Parts: sequence; structure tokens; C-alpha cells
Amino acid sequence: MGKKISIVFHSTCGNNFLIAKEFFKEFKKHNVEVQLLRVKDPNFEEIAEQFAVAAQYKNEILSIEEATVEKLFDSDILIFGSPTYFGNVSGAMKVFMDSFSPHWPEGRFWGKKMFSFTTCANGEGGGDLCLSTMTIFAQHMGMITVPVPGDLVPGESFPAYGLIHYVGDYANIRPSGKIIQGIRAMCERLMKL
Repeated sequence: MGKKISIVFHSTCGNNFLIAKEFFKEFKKHNVEVQLLRVKDPNFEEIAEQFAVAAQYKNEILSIEEATVEKLFDSDILIFGSPTYFGNVSGAMKVFMDSFSPHWPEGRFWGKKMFSFTTCANGEGGGDLCLSTMTIFAQHMGMITVPVPGDLVPGESFPAYGLIHYVGDYANIRPSGKIIQGIRAMCERLMKL
């Protein structure tokens, strides 16, 4: 029996969606069961009206099934992606993570593997803190967090907590190059778990 992988993301400006979609495409190449789920964001449509960069992928994001904890029960590997807001996960991702609490006493997620990614404006934006928040959450739920190996992409450096893509002050630098290489290499590593 093969692995089941669930990719859960929150995205307002589209960058986390594009990263999650890249993970999804890579896993599909390996013929594993993979699902792509979005975190509910009650403010998303309003934000998309205010910012052109947020509106660009609005319809595509909204067409993706909404995540619930129950949809993750039979997953072997969970991948979480959140924008970095003030050195933390977004409010929508925090609400989603909090929805796991009824399943903590029974250890429902104990032993599952978890990997995370984030986007933030720049190297001083607190992306490592956002990744750390998702790592700590996973550990509290009994998950085994998967670090980024130092040799993931030769000549490139990523934090151990997960992948970070820097989007610029206007969130308009779309994922390419280094982050795409990192996603592809990380998928290969995760498939070996």
C-alpha cells in the first residue's frame, strides 16, 4: 500500500498556492495518492478585491477543496504552507491548527510525518519563526517533523525548519529557481520516508 500525502495551504497573494501546487504536481509524478486542500479564509475575497496580486489566483484557489482535520486522518505525510504574518503563521492557519485540539488527547496524529513551507517579504520577515510555529504545533500533535537536509540543493541554503520563499514587499515575486529546485528535491526525500 502506498503513501497518502496531504498538502494544506493558506494563500492570499497566490505564492503559497503556487508552492503547494508545485508540491502536488511533483508528488503526482510519483503516482502517490495526494490531495491539495486550502485553509478557510473568511477575508480572502475582500483582500482579493483590494490587491491585484491577491486577485490573480483567486478563482483557482477558491476552486480547491477546503481543509478539515478529518480529511487528514488517513494521511501518512502532511505538508503545511502558511504566509508569514508578523513572524508567525497567518490567522487563518492558526485557526486551522487550533481545530486539531479535540484530537490531541487520543494521539490521532501521532507518528505522522510533517513538513512545512512559508512565504515572507524578505530575510528579516520572520519566516523561520513561522516555520518554527508549524514545527512546534506538529510536535505537540505527536507528529515527526521532517527537516530540510543541508545538501538539499547543492550550493543553496535553506533553514532546517522548512522551505522559505521571499516574495518582496508587494508579494509579487512568484516562486521560481531555488524554491522550485528545493520543492522537487524535498519531494524526492519525502518519498523515501
